[in-house]
Amino acid sequence: MNQLSIGKCVSVGLIALALISSTETPAYGNRRQQRQLEQLEETRVCRRCRLQEVDLSGADLRHVNLQGANLNGANLQGANLEGAILDDAILTEANLEGANLSQASLIEAQLGQANLQRANLSRGTFNFARLGQANLANADVQGASFLAARLNRVNLEGANLTGGDFRNASFDGANLEGVRLSQGNFQGASLREVSLRQSSGFAVNLNRANLSQADLTDVVLSEVRLTGAVAVGSLWERADLSGAALNLGDFQGANFQEANLQGAVLSEALFLGASFRGANLTYSYLFRANLTAAGLQGSRFYGSDLSQVLFRGADLTDADLTDAIIQGADFTDAVLTGATIPQV
Repeated sequence: MNQLSIGKCVSVGLIALALISSTETPAYGNRRQQRQLEQLEETRVCRRCRLQEVDLSGADLRHVNLQGANLNGANLQGANLEGAILDDAILTEANLEGANLSQASLIEAQLGQANLQRANLSRGTFNFARLGQANLANADVQGASFLAARLNRVNLEGANLTGGDFRNASFDGANLEGVRLSQGNFQGASLREVSLRQSSGFAVNLNRANLSQADLTDVVLSEVRLTGAVAVGSLWERADLSGAALNLGDFQGANFQEANLQGAVLSEALFLGASFRGANLTYSYLFRANLTAAGLQGSRFYGSDLSQVLFRGADLTDADLTDAIIQGADFTDAVLTGATIPQV
């Protein structure tokens, strides 16, 4: 069967159409694709076109209107789709490796299992889009909008998400290792069982996000906002969370071993059974936090506000509470061997 391809343009703004020669009579599906591609070249508009598995690699498709088009399995590798309209388009399993989708609109588009490695998605609009299991490794997603998008089990390793808007998006089971997150907005997002190992960012908004069972080992997220977040069983070993806000959150069973929480706000948060072994909590604010049965061996609370904190059954072996405020704190059944506890 014939296969249509769109090559790189010769003139700016035009699409060069080329049919691969064949001795066979073109199939109806390919003839229809040819007519639709010719329409796209002439008008830059082809709404709801059926272009499954078409070869558009390297094509100049800037500002085209392909709203609702079916591009399932299409080859768009290296294509220039800057400012294109692809709302409601089907791009399942499409190859968009290295493509330019900057400022493009893909609202409610389907991109499941698509290849977007090293693609430029900066300032694009992907609200309510479905990208399950898509590969966005090392993609540029700066300033893009993914409101309520579904990104479950996507690969975003090494991607740049700086300034992105991911409010209420779902990333369950996704790989976000080594991702740049500065000033990203993940408020209300679902990040259950996500790997964010060695990711970094400043002033990231994770308020009310769900990070249950997530792995944030070695992250650098100074001044991150986690107010009201749910992060049961999450891993934060050696994380830098200096100046972070974890107040009103649920961190039961979380592991903060050797984490840096200097100057952090942890007031009224739940840390039942959590581990802070060797953690730095100097000058932190933990008013009415619940640290029942927590492991606090060797942790440092120098100059912290621990008023009305529940330390019931906690292990504070060798913990340093020098100059901490402990008025109203409850140390019932706590292990205090070698701990430095100020006088009330």
